Amino acid sequence: MHLQIVGEIASKLATFTQVRKILLNKQRCFRKSPGLIAEGRDMGTVVFPDANIKFFLNANLETRVCRRIQQFKKIGLSVNYNKLLQQLKVRDERDQNRLISPLCPSKDAIILDSTNMKLSEVIEHSMKEIKKKIII
Repeated sequence: MHLQIVGEIASKLATFTQVRKILLNKQRCFRKSPGLIAEGRDMGTVVFPDANIKFFLNANLETRVCRRIQQFKKIGLSVNYNKLLQQLKVRDERDQNRLISPLCPSKDAIILDSTNMKLSEVIEHSMKEIKKKIII
């Protein structure tokens, strides 16, 4: 439940310009050589728009709800499917339509729909894309 609450608070705070400005500078301070892997709804469009490699990872709403429920089960929590579905739907709507850094892929992002993929497949696909972009 902690993860859900943090996500909800982050989504709501992201609508405030002053909060975004303060957080943006702090987030950018994390980037150090040789690089950084950052996760978030505006990492590739706002926080690190000049990143060499960007992924926009998504899955359909129902799949994301099931995955979140599994996360909660692993830590011993029970969550109502319909309630969580509604919460994620509201958050998606708010994040996609906010005026300040709305949720959307950057033009140069690799878009990856993980709806029908296992975690290992997402990692494998991501690594293939990374290897295409850089010499390992």
